[in-house]
Amino acid sequence: MDLLTELENLALEAENENESNILETGLVHSHRPTTQLKAQRCDYTTTYLVKLEGPLNSPSIIQQIAGLLERPLLKRGEGELGDASFCLIKGTTRLAILSAFSNYAPTFIRVNMADKHLSNYSISPSLGSDIDTTLPHNRAPSTNQIFLPTQNQYPVWYFFYGTLTDPETLARKICLPVLPVLQQATVKGGKMKMWGGKYKALIDGPSSSVVNGWAYEVNSEEEEEQLRYYETDQYEVVRCEIHIVDSGDIVKGLTFRFIDDRSRVRETISANPIADQIE
Repeated sequence: MDLLTELENLALEAENENESNILETGLVHSHRPTTQLKAQRCDYTTTYLVKLEGPLNSPSIIQQIAGLLERPLLKRGEGELGDASFCLIKGTTRLAILSAFSNYAPTFIRVNMADKHLSNYSISPSLGSDIDTTLPHNRAPSTNQIFLPTQNQYPVWYFFYGTLTDPETLARKICLPVLPVLQQATVKGGKMKMWGGKYKALIDGPSSSVVNGWAYEVNSEEEEEQLRYYETDQYEVVRCEIHIVDSGDIVKGLTFRFIDDRSRVRETISANPIADQIE
């Protein structure tokens, strides 16, 4: 049973004990310190599950209420109280739902995982302080253009730094039967900082800056989801170009960027022509 299903089961079991019918829960990872950053961060950086029930009985209703361009992802779970369906949404959609109802309290579950929402309309979000996703060459001139990697592309290359560069740690986190083979790699447009006194965090940097690390090809959505839970919502998945050292190849891949409120606001605004409506 995956971690998302565990969260859904937790919601079902706790439903009768929650007087407000809003369950705030997250996976606690001992490798991440608690900071005040989460309380200061805007709600749109948080991912939630919302239970489909009452007036919120379908993904299309949520799409209509929040003015989304696409229907939110449907998730199903089983628990002691029976089966339930949920939609995976962002904090902006949660706020829209709360604003739409005055006499109904939906069930929300906070999902403590790294956000991943790759735009279909531009290269956003991408690593690098020099990248302006509002420029024409960084946006789609037509619906036929595809920006890589896409949201649901697998396998997909990831650039790792810090603890995930250790093969034993990586194998344990994504439940591999053998140690994975990582490729020595670099990315441009980022720089490293430390937070919590000992944890490496990748943030935006100038295009001339180079960060050393390792690359691994994530094979499935399930593997990726485990990694997103491991990183928690202190991070977000962004596009980057990964330079493989041994082969000299350059592949379009992804990495985990530490949440920076200013860069997140910039990415959200420039993600697509109707940025305030997209999930």
